[in-house]
Amino acid sequence: QNLAHDERNSLIFVSYQIEGTLGRRIQKGAREVSIMDQNGRIRVIKINLKVHTVEGFSGHSDRRQIINYLRRISQKPENIIVCHGERSKCLSLAEFLRRRYKVNAIAPDILETIKLR
Repeated sequence: QNLAHDERNSLIFVSYQIEGTLGRRIQKGAREVSIMDQNGRIRVIKINLKVHTVEGFSGHSDRRQIINYLRRISQKPENIIVCHGERSKCLSLAEFLRRRYKVNAIAPDILETIKLR
């Protein structure tokens, strides 16, 4: 909610968003959403940030499938963000990708903001 108002910010979905969820509404182009704040009040949030979806990437891929995907693509990414799974597994995969593919791979903390250039 703190980033949604600024068109310079982006939200990137890397998999399917379930029907009826906030993610799905934003992914499908909602320009305003209602959320409950910390005091239990409903607030309307304007969505001005850019919304992107990475198609063809399953949120259910395991370590082996992710590594095979990276091995097969012709242009390797410069940055990889590992952000779905147990913390220790995310850290381990990010470390492996850094060593194996010489990329900037990170496993951010929950709610950590990452600036992309």
